[in-house]
Amino acid sequence: MKASFRVRTIIPSLFLVIICGEIYSQTDSAGNPDQFLLPEFRIGIVRTKNGEKTVLNLNYNIVTEKMVFMQNKQVYDITSQSIIDTVYIDKRKFIPRGKVFNELAVDGRAALLIQHKGTLEQPARPAAYGGTSQVSSSTYINNLKLGNDVFRMDQRREVIIKPGDLLWIRIDYNYYPVAGKKSLMKIFGDKKNEVRSFMNKTRFDYEDPGQVRELVIFYNSLF
Repeated sequence: MKASFRVRTIIPSLFLVIICGEIYSQTDSAGNPDQFLLPEFRIGIVRTKNGEKTVLNLNYNIVTEKMVFMQNKQVYDITSQSIIDTVYIDKRKFIPRGKVFNELAVDGRAALLIQHKGTLEQPARPAAYGGTSQVSSSTYINNLKLGNDVFRMDQRREVIIKPGDLLWIRIDYNYYPVAGKKSLMKIFGDKKNEVRSFMNKTRFDYEDPGQVRELVIFYNSLF
């Protein structure tokens, strides 16, 4: 059963400003797990820039790109990214970047960050003679809340979420998107020959996060 509450602000010990809109039960929020990066909420640590740490039951919403936590069977957004240094979930690290969080896959002279994203796709609607149609209809999505509200999906509605992660490389506090081999050659221009040789030897695929990770590690090793 859905339970609705007015918008309110909660300030726990680490002074995170957490804003929630309509809150639904754990059954509703977990009924469509595709909206979350992890298959289940996991105990993690939120560390602020002043060194304070708080243990929370965490996950990441790839649709709203918000770090979320579960408390008393309700899910809340963490919206005060500006005071957060790092979020640790298992052995993974997430750092704030603007209004979203990026996973820090490699750190060093060059850092590899993964922007976990998910886009809503209109499901195929039944059509005549047993076919399907892509005609859009708002009836397929219910309780879609963005901004400060946690994304919720009605289990009775068909929703398709397509993951589409973006890869970024950070050098000297500048962020560069990984858009192809040419972009990588430009990013790593100071070691262009070595990077080209590495790509040629490994049949490099820039769309493979694992291979990009190995390339960044290799580039850092040159120093």
